[in-house]
Amino acid sequence: MAVAQYAPTPANPRHAGLTLVELLVTLVLVSMLGTLLVQSIAFFAAHYERVQRVARDAARTDLQQRWFASSVQGLVPLGIPARRFAGGPAEFRGTTLQPLEAAAGLPVQVRWSIAAGQDDRGRPAMVVGYAEDGGPRRRVLVQAGSLAFQYADAARTWHSRWPPESDQGPSPEWTPSQVRLVAGRPARELWLAKV
Repeated sequence: MAVAQYAPTPANPRHAGLTLVELLVTLVLVSMLGTLLVQSIAFFAAHYERVQRVARDAARTDLQQRWFASSVQGLVPLGIPARRFAGGPAEFRGTTLQPLEAAAGLPVQVRWSIAAGQDDRGRPAMVVGYAEDGGPRRRVLVQAGSLAFQYADAARTWHSRWPPESDQGPSPEWTPSQVRLVAGRPARELWLAKV
C-alpha cells in the first residue's frame, strides 16, 4: 500500500508569510537604523578631522617653542661688541652654540625678529622670524596682535631692552638670564627660555 505524502499545512494560515504591514514596518525600522548609522559615521569623521587638526597645531606649536628654547639656551656671553648679545622689543641677536640649521657646538650668530606681515589667508599679522649669520630669514610663528621680546636679569626683573640701562650705567651682565616672547596687553607669555 502506498502512502501519499502531503506538505504540512500551517496551523493558522495567517502566519504563512509576512504581511504587507509587517514588511513596511521592517523597512521603516531598517531605514531608520541606516540613517542613524550614516549620521554617526559623519559625526565621527567630522570630529576626527577636528582632533587631527588640533593635534597638528599643538605639534607645530611645541616644535616652534623648542626651536626658540634651544637657540636661546645655547647663548654664550662674548665680549666682542659685534657678536655680543643685544635685544629690543622687536629683535634680539647673539651667539649660540645650539643653532637650528648649522652644526651644533660651533658658535653661530643668530637673530630672532618680529615684523609685520600676513597670515596664510592674507590678513595682517605679526611674524616671528629666525636667521643665522646673515642667512635667509625663516618664518617660525605667525600670529595676530602685538608681540614683543623681553629679557630678565639675574634678579628676574624683566626689561624691554638688553643690556638694560640703569642709574649706574650699563648692566655688567653679558646675557640675560631668560628671554621670553609675550603677546598683547597685558602681556601674555607665549615662549620662555632660560639662557
